[in-house]
Amino acid sequence: MLRRAAPLLALALCLVATNARPADVAIAVIVHPSRNQPLPLDDVARIFLKKQRFWDDGAPIVPLNREAESPLRERFSRKVFGMSSSALAAYWNDQYFLGTFPPVTLSSTEAVKRYVASDPNAIGYVEASAVDSTVRVVLDFR
Repeated sequence: MLRRAAPLLALALCLVATNARPADVAIAVIVHPSRNQPLPLDDVARIFLKKQRFWDDGAPIVPLNREAESPLRERFSRKVFGMSSSALAAYWNDQYFLGTFPPVTLSSTEAVKRYVASDPNAIGYVEASAVDSTVRVVLDFR
């Protein structure tokens, strides 16, 4: 019995080891390759709080968030806003009554990357290791 369980135990340990350090994952804020303007951290925060709604060319910005349970979203929220994603819920509850809705939520890195690659007005964040030539990185951090 133990002999049959050993491979499963080894696989489980590998998966835990892979997911155990989300704080070490580099995050890349991405835009469509046609976007050339640099974005410092403060601008990214204003965009994702919907305090900055338009690109320099006047086009509406489409910020894309990850799902609430995502460790990547939690890291992004702590780094960009200095608070947890659950603490931001109060901000969005207040904004809702002012007619401002939170960013669109997508459920995977691949979904965010594909959306950004296809929409020149979109901005999102993904694991830096997922970046390819279909998007452009405007900011990255650990």
